[in-house]
Amino acid sequence: MTGEGGDGALREDIERELQRVTDRLGTMPLQRLSTTTQDVYACAIALVDVGRLLGVPIPADAALPELRPQAYGDLIAVLGRDCLEAVDPTEASAGDRLESALAALVTLRRELP
Repeated sequence: MTGEGGDGALREDIERELQRVTDRLGTMPLQRLSTTTQDVYACAIALVDVGRLLGVPIPADAALPELRPQAYGDLIAVLGRDCLEAVDPTEASAGDRLESALAALVTLRRELP
């Protein structure tokens, strides 16, 4: 998925996938968007987990907000950006964690109607 270039290429892949997903969520008709709740929240939970592993200060008892479908793109955008901004380039395991974030985004995009 990441090709040549290490973490820099991985970050670019995540940014590109994040943009694809949020664009799709932002342009999807409301009737179809409302059918994506489970997939969006599964991705959001995965991004929260990755964010915590990367050091994003998300309290252990924090819960995802219950949002209207119109805000799904914003939710994924914020969580994805938090993961990218939390990456310490000197940490060897950051790449594995970012791979998990990328996988969650790809899975969501593929599940969207």
